Amino acid sequence: MTTSSRAKSYISIYDNTATAKYVFVSDSITEMLGWQPHEIVGQGGYNYFHKDELASVARVHQSNVMNERMSSMLTYRTLAKDGSYVSVDIVVHYCYDVLVCTNHLHDPDDIGHKIRCNSVDEVFYILPNGKLQLVGAWNDSQERMSQVLQPRQSWVDQQIKHKQEPRFCVILNRFTLDSTVVFVSSMVEKLVGTLCDEVVGHSFFEFVHERDHQAVQAQLDQAKGSHSIVRLRFDWKVKHTHDTVEHLEAIVSSSDDGLVMVLRLAPRVNI
Repeated sequence: MTTSSRAKSYISIYDNTATAKYVFVSDSITEMLGWQPHEIVGQGGYNYFHKDELASVARVHQSNVMNERMSSMLTYRTLAKDGSYVSVDIVVHYCYDVLVCTNHLHDPDDIGHKIRCNSVDEVFYILPNGKLQLVGAWNDSQERMSQVLQPRQSWVDQQIKHKQEPRFCVILNRFTLDSTVVFVSSMVEKLVGTLCDEVVGHSFFEFVHERDHQAVQAQLDQAKGSHSIVRLRFDWKVKHTHDTVEHLEAIVSSSDDGLVMVLRLAPRVNI
């Protein structure tokens, strides 16, 4: 594969089991890695990682799940269909029972890579010898990395049994002016009392309180235009009521196939 023939990013969703099984993959994986989405979905993620990096990837996956990390980035090698390995930056957002990710061709000189490094909570890089490095840390990197990666919980029979913070995820069409929702996870019903069918196919801004429209639009545009990971707060309007709102905070990242967003309840802060 030549780099020029590939898309630069795609979306993937993994489950939160120890095997990191693929739940969803967007279409641009075909241009980028050669795989068709149906060839990937249902497979364990570790089938596609380089064997020298498996232990390091497993440490990061366990930390993302057990510590419910809102945003981290890992540079690693993934298997393309032609048998080659491609260096990828994966931005991971933990979302209750899945990990919602944007995957980008790794280019250390690319401005998008540099912006992502500066806007996620932690950045990990796997060295040629397979060891994990926490990017940006100085002499205390190993000590700090151990603290960051220390899991607070553990799997039971490869499954999550402990209580998780409720969160839901949304995928937005990046090419529509009104940011049409193409996917929402079922936790939206429990968290904000809105049915999935009331959300999918509608403009995301139907659920954003009018006073927050301008700020949310500006931040979504920033995510699309600068490749940065964006954090935002807004009031979610419950459609079947007249004045009920839920105050949410969200984290957003961008790919060629859409914007991904993970949302959770937030305390109201008057500034």
